[in-house]
Amino acid sequence: MRTLEDKQEFIRLRAEGLSYRQITKETGLAKDTCRRYEKEFREEINQLKADKMQELYKSYHMTKEARIKKLGETLSKINSALDEVDLSTIAPDKLLDYKLKYMEALKSEYTEPSQNRLEGEFNAKDILNSIGDLLNRIQAGTVTPEQASKEMQAYSNLLKAYENVELADKIRMLEGIIGGRN
Repeated sequence: MRTLEDKQEFIRLRAEGLSYRQITKETGLAKDTCRRYEKEFREEINQLKADKMQELYKSYHMTKEARIKKLGETLSKINSALDEVDLSTIAPDKLLDYKLKYMEALKSEYTEPSQNRLEGEFNAKDILNSIGDLLNRIQAGTVTPEQASKEMQAYSNLLKAYENVELADKIRMLEGIIGGRN
């Protein structure tokens, strides 16, 4: 029976991106144990990954929130400058151009996060749930057409690959049954 420390170490190492082989070398866990822990602690691993990524983003001020805030502040300054400009004496095309560009940049920063992240082992239902989530985000207008197209292509490829693996497994199973009868 593995200790709680073993399980926590597996979660930490998996969240850091180590493969089962690397984890096996470092901890002595068997690959089957790693696979079982992956299924059992998927949520904890994903949460730890997300926490580490958020910490990294914050340390480099790269969060969407920080970028949106900075863009919004700049847009406010441009709006204030436009309010004060006498458009009859100053060519406003430059400020209006900046305003439009900043508004577009601010709009493009917002994307609703997917609720269905595919990580580790997953099945066809998980892929279909992710596709449904993408469709909801498309309908809500929170993803760009380019982003939606790329995500849909990736999900489509994943679904095809999953179906091919499932089909190959069924063929092997049938061959085993047929081979056992001879």
